[in-house]
Amino acid sequence: MLGLVLVSACTTATADAPPVAQPGTGATASASPTPTTTPETLPEAAKVLARLAKVSRAGIGTSGISVLSDTGATIAQRKADLPLAPASNMKVLSALAALDALGADHTFTTTVVSPGEGRLVLVGGGDPLLTDKPSKSAAKPASLKELATSTAAALTAAGVKKVRLGYDDTLFAGPDFNPVWKASWRTYVARVSPLVIGEGVFNAWSADPTPARTATAAFAKRLTAAGITVTLTGRAEAPADADVVAVVHSAPLSTVIARTLKLSDNLAAEVLARHYAIAAGATPSFTGAASAVKAWLKNHQLWAKGMKLLDGSGLSNRSRVTPNVLAHALVLSLTTPTLNAVAAGLPVAGKSGTLKDRFNDPAERAGRGNVHAKTGTLIGISALTGYLTTADGDRLVFAAVGNGVSGQTTGYNWLDRSASALARCGCG
Repeated sequence: MLGLVLVSACTTATADAPPVAQPGTGATASASPTPTTTPETLPEAAKVLARLAKVSRAGIGTSGISVLSDTGATIAQRKADLPLAPASNMKVLSALAALDALGADHTFTTTVVSPGEGRLVLVGGGDPLLTDKPSKSAAKPASLKELATSTAAALTAAGVKKVRLGYDDTLFAGPDFNPVWKASWRTYVARVSPLVIGEGVFNAWSADPTPARTATAAFAKRLTAAGITVTLTGRAEAPADADVVAVVHSAPLSTVIARTLKLSDNLAAEVLARHYAIAAGATPSFTGAASAVKAWLKNHQLWAKGMKLLDGSGLSNRSRVTPNVLAHALVLSLTTPTLNAVAAGLPVAGKSGTLKDRFNDPAERAGRGNVHAKTGTLIGISALTGYLTTADGDRLVFAAVGNGVSGQTTGYNWLDRSASALARCGCG
């Protein structure tokens, strides 16, 4: 059976599998995405393994898979405790940590303050979805136009017609481009900044090398259009006691997370990891955020030997996470109301996000509209972590990761057919 390990369905965890963590704190409760499996309806492990064994792994290289009940009982596994590069499945872990610390209703604030007469500072609050002009997207309610309108109204009411404008992007620390990422990506991967518009890129091929400066220049144009004369002054750390002139707020964290997971937004994931670092009292840099998320995982019994985190988005192909940890992390979201926003925000096969165009052949039809999962793709790396409902009505959680994969299509077929095989399972 291709090396798959048969485990009793009544077992809650193997010796190497992390137990389901205790509930998190600080978020608004939300309904579980689908009904919860009961112990009496757990699928038979042998039948699950037989279905998975029929899916070809030709060209997959090194891989691991973990299949659990939605309460964390181990159903089937193959090299589930092998540390593998997870690609964007890393975003599930970053999002969980941020959600646990900040809560589903938390928002990020972009602020204009006045440290003195005729002086303004635009303060980045780490909203990864801040826009220049207003957006129709519910995930992007905060815009520089709105902020400028409020600022200009306050200035006019105070009789101020001219200002010197600086910007404060000191919320985050360290480099804005991860040194372990491929240098060639620097041209198009967004820089990580607490003050950014347009998601940090000019277009699909060109990243903004100075996002805070660009946002400030755009804000200055908005103020000018509102009748205020503006002189730009560059970077200027805002005093803690500076008067607040105007603010705009991001969408709730649950909404930001849903968009981050559905579109696999690398910038947003890195920003969420930094926000968790700040909440945890750690340095909000690449290394500080990775260390903070690692500590969170350990505190929730979601750490395994050989794992390594180098960023919050999964862009590094040197990070390592086990399929078991990914699967148990999703179980934690499904079983903890305050963490449910992660599971609820996953793409749906054939319907939304990065899975909209997946599950696109007859062998994968059972997964369409059924599989809710986070995708992960880098050169030679394919991963999928999610949940589904079987033909028997049982909800299963799974994580499958392949490294050394020979081609994107090969990886997608293996993942989508494996998940679809589970969805077709009449395995009770």
